[in-house]
Amino acid sequence: MSEDQQRIIDLRRMQRLATGLLVAAGVLFVLTSIWRDAAPWVPFVRAFAEAAMVGAVADWFAVTALFRHPLGIPIPHTAIIPKRKPQIAVGFGHFIAHNFLDPNQITMRIRSQNLVKRLAQWLRNPERANQIADAVTEIIRGVLNVIDDDEVSQALARGLNQRLETVQAAPLVGRLLGILLAGGRQRDALMQLMNLLAEVIAANETEIRRRIAGELPSWMPRIVDQRIYERLLEGVQRLLRELRDAPEHPLYHQFTSLIDRWIVDLQFDRQMHQQIDALKHELITHPMTRELVEMIWRDLKLSLLDQSVSAASSLRRSIVIAVERFADLIEDNDEWYEKTENWMTEAVVALVGRYRHVIGEFVTQVVNSWDTQMTTRKIELQFGRDLQFIRINGTIVGGLVGLIIYSVSLLFT
Repeated sequence: MSEDQQRIIDLRRMQRLATGLLVAAGVLFVLTSIWRDAAPWVPFVRAFAEAAMVGAVADWFAVTALFRHPLGIPIPHTAIIPKRKPQIAVGFGHFIAHNFLDPNQITMRIRSQNLVKRLAQWLRNPERANQIADAVTEIIRGVLNVIDDDEVSQALARGLNQRLETVQAAPLVGRLLGILLAGGRQRDALMQLMNLLAEVIAANETEIRRRIAGELPSWMPRIVDQRIYERLLEGVQRLLRELRDAPEHPLYHQFTSLIDRWIVDLQFDRQMHQQIDALKHELITHPMTRELVEMIWRDLKLSLLDQSVSAASSLRRSIVIAVERFADLIEDNDEWYEKTENWMTEAVVALVGRYRHVIGEFVTQVVNSWDTQMTTRKIELQFGRDLQFIRINGTIVGGLVGLIIYSVSLLFT
């Protein structure tokens, strides 16, 4: 049995009870009128029955006038609800928006219900954490499957370019160089450069000898280019050994002075700034930069898709761990408890403050969209059973008032 059907049964039962009392009062009035002189107390009963009928009929008229014309007669100020449905709809929507959706009431409700503690207990349940992880990975997979890779890579490239265009590259490079070479690391940097130079020379013997031979006169023997290459490689290796064995080698001081001058120029020299900015602009506009961004995005997307599909992925495990740790944090840490409660309250209040009038208008529109008879029927089913108590009380109270009036009137006769 549906809720509306049960309400209809309850309404009909109360209507029969109220009407039955009216009929009983009428029968009692007729009987006491016929045998009015049968006993001294009969007039008192008759007065009670007479007033009870008046009260019952008056309250029946009042209750019925809310929903329809009594006996179908279009008496003024009856069928109030059907006639005033638009005003009722507006009042109902306004009532909900300003009473049920009041930000202050909602704030008090949230703080009094310990919602943060309930949230922590809910999140600490492993099943809930797994459900959240499933939902997050499903959302990630859905978003990744529908977005356009070209649009994303273009947006990333534009964002990167715009960000880099606003960065002063030269001072940044100077600061980074100063950080990297702080604490006497110039010696290590020079050693690495010399090692790299020696490796490059050794790995490119054929090309270096070809270029040396190309610069020599044609009459010079071919063995000369090999000798020059060997002397070049030997000189670099010898210098590398000297740098390794002599911590105070003059080249260290020269290299340190050069690096320090570079750092200062990168910070303050305008020409150096222009050169670095030109290099930066060339770099960010180069097609290779766009290709690099596209490659990074594709790799990231494939990685996220793999992680979201796998039930035992590190992404999913990380989400579960994060949810559990967040639950512990907001329950055990008073500061985080208060922050979370404030966030929750502010979020709900912001949503309510922004949309409560929309909700009120929606309720008004829904009520206005109902058929007039349907609206009247819904209200009657909702409140009609309780309104029948008005009829019952009117019958009893009216009868008692009539009895009192009759008794008092005897004092003056």
